[in-house]
Amino acid sequence: MATINSNKAWNAYGKKDPYYGVLTHEEFKDENLNDENLQKFFDTGKKYVNHLFEIIEKHIVKDFKPSNILDFGCGTGRLSIPLAQRGKHVVGMDISPDMLEEGRKNADKFGVNNIEFVISDDSMSALGEQKFDFINSYIVLQHMNLDRGMQIIKRMLQILESGGVGALQVAYLNKKPREKRFAAFFRYRVPLVNNILNVMAGAPFNRPLMQMNSYDMNEVMGLMQENGVRSSQFLFEKHGEFWSVMMVFQKPV
Repeated sequence: MATINSNKAWNAYGKKDPYYGVLTHEEFKDENLNDENLQKFFDTGKKYVNHLFEIIEKHIVKDFKPSNILDFGCGTGRLSIPLAQRGKHVVGMDISPDMLEEGRKNADKFGVNNIEFVISDDSMSALGEQKFDFINSYIVLQHMNLDRGMQIIKRMLQILESGGVGALQVAYLNKKPREKRFAAFFRYRVPLVNNILNVMAGAPFNRPLMQMNSYDMNEVMGLMQENGVRSSQFLFEKHGEFWSVMMVFQKPV
């Protein structure tokens, strides 16, 4: 398990390479961004949202039309913007002020005016007493310390309305070879190791560490059951050397 605080890395990615911080493909680095690559970036978000709603309407709720949507870990608005076309109001929440500002610019660019971008913390305090009938978090939770991630999953389950739908993705299995896990152990804990390994890989010396963590599914499913979830559709995925699962579920009325 990583012991570093992930906020520093995500604030750094917010200032440089925010799109690459969301999707780690070379065409989304700052130096490669152009209109074509930006369109590709947002097309991936539209494709994800369309597929997700197909799953929801086939397995969870027919003709699902949410009113109040939370997109946790919204980054630059890749998913918040297409989600805004599915509901009345979207709250995009992220730890990086720079990513949130980029998200606002993108919403304006696409003519979307029903998204509110707000800063996140471990208790999601900016939400106050708000509740949501749809909560989404995709390729986000694995990038934070597990204790913090579990706290945030619990909070999201608590603020999901009765009858509301959740779509939460977590990594659950690290398939990296032993030597890569060994390197990651020191990368998280020993100063300058990450910098040296960056250089050895041909990356910038100061590139922030994008940590990847796998969750104990017994604990995750225990939290879901404690908070009223009775059934879930599981979609298994692979993200590089990590196996993950997308859990799509409804909180009973």
